[in-house]
Amino acid sequence: MTPPLNTLGLSNSQTNPPPVLALEFPRRSLKKGDTLYYAGDLADTVYRIEEGLLKLSIDLLTGKERITSIVGPGDYIGGITPAHTYFQETAEALSPQVSLTIIPTEALDGELKEQVFVAAGNQLGRLRDALEDSELPVTSRLARTFVRLGERFGHIADDKTVRLTLPLTHDNLAAMVGAARETTTALMGEMRDQGILDGTRGRYSFNLNDLSEFASESAFIY
Repeated sequence: MTPPLNTLGLSNSQTNPPPVLALEFPRRSLKKGDTLYYAGDLADTVYRIEEGLLKLSIDLLTGKERITSIVGPGDYIGGITPAHTYFQETAEALSPQVSLTIIPTEALDGELKEQVFVAAGNQLGRLRDALEDSELPVTSRLARTFVRLGERFGHIADDKTVRLTLPLTHDNLAAMVGAARETTTALMGEMRDQGILDGTRGRYSFNLNDLSEFASESAFIY
């Protein structure tokens, strides 16, 4: 049975980011390509994203990069799981301008601590989704990825038409679904030919219901 597509497993804190922090913490700015932290660095800081997008990734034993998540405004990343002394992934800026709030882990308390715990739960949900997707054909994985990105970052009209603008290359998308770039590019071309997906170079549009149905149907095509 194909696992249900529950978008990103988003909580209200992600679809409706919490308000700007009342407490004063320092800020940090990044430009596209800048690395915020590397996997294995000491995880003594939590970051709240105020502006822009970052990718979270791990290096596989094969030497390939696997993007585990795309994160944006309102998301907390970094040392959000107290059990881990070191960062579990590498965070790199995707947008031309990224702004983050720097929160020392010892400063986590009250509502702020609750928000970070929710972020940790959402991270676990994304990893669960990635594990479920790994058993599906690449076509289905790619379609499900677009649905989740559309739900999280797209502009959704009343008829469920999504306009999605993200600074993602085909290499990025391939690293998200665990496929070769050539395969990812070819499948996106097939989805465009079928009228399921429109656009390229980081600007896409699709119907959320149609793409979700396509993702479910293509899960049984091997």
